[in-house]
Amino acid sequence: MTTPLARRAASLFSVLAGLAFTAFAVPSVGMAKQVQWQGVERIVAFADVHGAYTELTSLLQSVGIVDTDLRWTGGRTHLVSLGDLLDRGDESRKVMDLLMRLQQEAAAAGGRVHVVVGNHEAMNVLGDLRYVTPGEFSSYVSDEDPALRAERKAGFLAAQPGATEAEFDRLFPPGYFGHRKLLGPEGSYGKWILSQPVAIMIDDTVYMHGGPSTALGNRGIEQLDRDYAAAVSNYLSAEQQLSKAGLLQFQDDYGRRADMARTRLDAMPPGQAKTALEPVVTAFKAADEDALLGPTGPNWYRGAAFCNECAEADVLKPFLQRAGARRLVIGHTVARNGTAVTRFDGAVVKLDAGMNRAVYKGRPAALITEASGTRVAYANPTVAPAPLTEEPLYLSSQTIDEDEVATILAKGTIEVSETCAPGVLGVKVTLDGRRVSAVFEAAPDETVKHELAAYRLDRLLGLGLVPATVARSHGGLDGVLQGRPASYVSEADRQNAQKGVPQGLVCQTISAAPQATPARRPAVANARPPRMPAGGWCNLEAQFQLSYGFDALIANRGRSFDRFLYDADASTLFLSGHGAAFDDSTRLPKPLEGPLAKTGPELQSRLAALDAAAVEAAIGNYVSKQQVKALLARRDAILGLARGTPAR
Repeated sequence: MTTPLARRAASLFSVLAGLAFTAFAVPSVGMAKQVQWQGVERIVAFADVHGAYTELTSLLQSVGIVDTDLRWTGGRTHLVSLGDLLDRGDESRKVMDLLMRLQQEAAAAGGRVHVVVGNHEAMNVLGDLRYVTPGEFSSYVSDEDPALRAERKAGFLAAQPGATEAEFDRLFPPGYFGHRKLLGPEGSYGKWILSQPVAIMIDDTVYMHGGPSTALGNRGIEQLDRDYAAAVSNYLSAEQQLSKAGLLQFQDDYGRRADMARTRLDAMPPGQAKTALEPVVTAFKAADEDALLGPTGPNWYRGAAFCNECAEADVLKPFLQRAGARRLVIGHTVARNGTAVTRFDGAVVKLDAGMNRAVYKGRPAALITEASGTRVAYANPTVAPAPLTEEPLYLSSQTIDEDEVATILAKGTIEVSETCAPGVLGVKVTLDGRRVSAVFEAAPDETVKHELAAYRLDRLLGLGLVPATVARSHGGLDGVLQGRPASYVSEADRQNAQKGVPQGLVCQTISAAPQATPARRPAVANARPPRMPAGGWCNLEAQFQLSYGFDALIANRGRSFDRFLYDADASTLFLSGHGAAFDDSTRLPKPLEGPLAKTGPELQSRLAALDAAAVEAAIGNYVSKQQVKALLARRDAILGLARGTPAR
């Protein structure tokens, strides 16, 4: 007599018997896709539509790509979408329909429409639907099989006692199953998305949604596209087989799929079915964890858009060199103030200006590249093409750039918000309606000079580690005023939090030695402890590496965990505490020799470019000529360690 479990296992085995664990039949996987073009006369690129159909069509009309009937008028132009056509906006389907048609019309006219796969295209095909709006789902109602919806609802209610029909409709809005049918790998939209590249190169420019990370290894554009397609194929192949075998179910949380499949497999009785499914579950777990599909993948990573340029250049520049490219154009990360900008001395263009105005308060932007150069144009309202501007540094504030912060600190009105320690105040500084956070510390003239020298030298090197720093007087005391993010913590705070030490330290001092018993904020009802950095896109190890080089350069032997600070919102590193730096010594601290030997190529290049005249011009008012000479000698020693030829 067979048991229900045995019958279930036999049924699963019969399903598996018809399946071979091979790559899912994804269009173009394994086929040579063209991803590089040369000699293109005109290129128009746009980023991150997110369902903003009206804004997109206005933009395309304003730059001569389509006429009032939305028919192709771009001739031999290559039009590039940088991805994220979907999610957040209700008219994603209309956007896809338009671009699918324009691909055909452009090709007939000698042009091209390239659609680079963004993370949201990948999410929709793979089944991660966190950002699909009810309006997007509703556009697929007519494609939904009512019988399938009724079956899914009955199964959902039966499997979850107490669940209601309203809950089912909230989790799976009308059109949900039509959306899955057409955007799944076998649907018309899904197949189209899977046939698009993850990166392309036109002349000397790479177009990619997110940007390159160390996860890309030594891949060039063609290899990256092949490997990305294979990663998607591996995921979909295993998912299909596990779904047919019942180890994955439609209501499973996307982020827990791999674990749920394993749990269900483990609950199966021993037998042929379980044995056959074991490698599929293992393969699905591996595909789910593939770096190309995760946060460091080419359509997720934000390093080129967001992180410290000196640290990130050691990832970006080798990628561009391998590709034979001069420039990278990306979307994914919304530029501030609805304005496309460049980074890395023009090597990166951030083109996402927040086209979906309802969500991002931005505007549609188009990057136009012709023989005469590259310009950016905007729509709604139309703004004539103009040169791109370089993104300024944001460190003390995520809304006010660092040069403006310095002006506010120098000229603004100081308002005390808390006492950090004797002579050390947490303050707000206001000028012409702009307000920034800062710390004021009463300090002797020598300390103030060294803090200013560290700030000026940081800017000369372009490190972006030291916040805006000015000399100011307050309450009859002379001292230094230094910018701070709205929410920040120190490395000491972070370590204490890990150890369970009670939090609540008042704001850190700048250069004064920390107190033996640090003052704490008075108890306040419902007060929250300082927020710890939750991790982020930017590699902290690479940022610390910059700090080691900077400290060795300025002979800063007073660096403590209180002086490594984090923006708790951006999870980026910044430095304080340089009052005891800039001595006459030429030897490097022994404990730093190991880290300094790992100094990256970009910092090496910037250090090598220093000369006495430039250093004198930057910090000569704050340190002696002998100290400048010693600084350059330490620079030579750092470069010697990094190049494997330490000075004797």
